[in-house]
Amino acid sequence: MTATTPAAQWESLAPLPEPNGGSISGVVGDQIVLLGGTNWKDDVKQWLTRIHAYDPKANAWREVGTLAAPLAYAAAGEHAGALWLASGSSGTNTHTAVWIIDRSLAAKSAFTLGSGFVLAGGAAVGSSLYILGGTDDMNHIERATNTFLAIDLRNGHTTKLPDYPEPSFITGATAACGSRFFAFGGARWDAAADTVANLSSAHAFNTVTRRWEKLAPLPYAVRGLTALTLDERRILLAGGYKNDAEEFTAEAFIYDLNTGRYTATAPLPYKAMVSLVKLGDWVYCLGGEDRKKHRTDAMFRIRAKEFLKK
Repeated sequence: MTATTPAAQWESLAPLPEPNGGSISGVVGDQIVLLGGTNWKDDVKQWLTRIHAYDPKANAWREVGTLAAPLAYAAAGEHAGALWLASGSSGTNTHTAVWIIDRSLAAKSAFTLGSGFVLAGGAAVGSSLYILGGTDDMNHIERATNTFLAIDLRNGHTTKLPDYPEPSFITGATAACGSRFFAFGGARWDAAADTVANLSSAHAFNTVTRRWEKLAPLPYAVRGLTALTLDERRILLAGGYKNDAEEFTAEAFIYDLNTGRYTATAPLPYKAMVSLVKLGDWVYCLGGEDRKKHRTDAMFRIRAKEFLKK
């Protein structure tokens, strides 16, 4: 039986098979797929290889495969009933592959890229997976870029598009809605301070006109937040890391494409950088980094309509 948190009607579900952050998740058929990621053991970061699938009807996880190498912080998007993921890191190397996970639930190599990226944003519009920013090496955040690419999922052809209108972009929120690709918050490299600086800026790229449009900024600067398209006009933005004083947040907002405004909504069930997945009428919150050098195995769900209540 599931437990319910009174404030926002979140239901506690079967925990993830292991604590996880930086994983890749999405919907394939009537199941949620979770693969790769990271966690910590004895103060050492672990890079994960397993693929798991969650059956909502049974409220149960099962292992369905293993990746050839560890994988975390890849860019991903859903297209034609499959989950597509590109590049990411093994902890020591940056991958240059694009994989597809279809109803077989196996990760199949689809294409090889000329170069890789990690901590980039990704979302699929039409038959293309759009990739924003990132760095070529997990250990060199100072090489973060504002490069924007489109990978044609039919043939693997990569097209360079106009650069993102910020100096660089890592660990931000990205989502697709209609013919537009949206990017919110994240961080840029601050060379003077020799560290990352969180962003509050937001932009949308029109895949038809191939132009960036500046949006209203987020209510505050934040990295590691997650974006999830709820319907044809609303995007959910939640969680992340504000700053070293406040650290992680559970706050959430709805961005309305019609009005261009952010409205506070039901918060996450815990403060963290999380994965969010929408399956049917439900939004699922999976694991994440809930404090420094720590990951959680928590999993909750809530009716999507709860975010739309005024």
